Amino acid sequence: MIVTIVSEGSCNAKLALAERLAAHRSLSGRKVLLVDADSEPHPHPPLPVAAKCVNGKSVGAELENLGMRFQDIVVDADGRDSLGSRAALIAARVVVVPADAVHNDPARAIRLADRIANARLFNPGLRIVIVPCDQPCGTDAACATTILQRTLPGAELSASGEALFASVFRN
Repeated sequence: MIVTIVSEGSCNAKLALAERLAAHRSLSGRKVLLVDADSEPHPHPPLPVAAKCVNGKSVGAELENLGMRFQDIVVDADGRDSLGSRAALIAARVVVVPADAVHNDPARAIRLADRIANARLFNPGLRIVIVPCDQPCGTDAACATTILQRTLPGAELSASGEALFASVFRN
C-alpha cells in the first residue's frame, strides 16, 4: 500500500506525520519504506524503517519498482505542484493531508484541494484522510479543514494517533 502525505508549501508536520506513520506500520511487522519525495530532502532521525530520497520525474518509476519489494510505502510528497508530487498522489491508495499546513490560508487550501482532485482523475479510488487543525481558525471560511472537506468529496476526518493509523491503514 502506498500512502502519500501532502501539503501546500514546506511543512514540518508533513514530514513528522510521514515518519510516525512509517515507524508505526513497521512496528506492526510490515516491511515499510519511507520515501522523501520532497524537492528539498530532509535529514531523517534513525527510524525502524528503510528510507530513500527520490524526487522529480523518477518518483513514479521508483514507486512502481519499490512497490514490489515493500509491503507499504509512506511518501513525504513535495509541498508544491510538481511531477514528483503528482506521481506520488496518483500512485497512492491513501493521501493524508495535515490541515495545519494550510491553517488560515484559504488560497493554499484551495490549491492543495485542486492538486488532490486532479490526481483523483487518474486515481479515482484514492482515499483522502484529513488531519484537522489543532489550532482554532479565525473564521469558518478560512478554516483549512472546512475548505478541504467541502472541496474533496468523500474525504475522511481523523484525529491523530491511533485513530489516524487505523483510518489510514484499514483494509
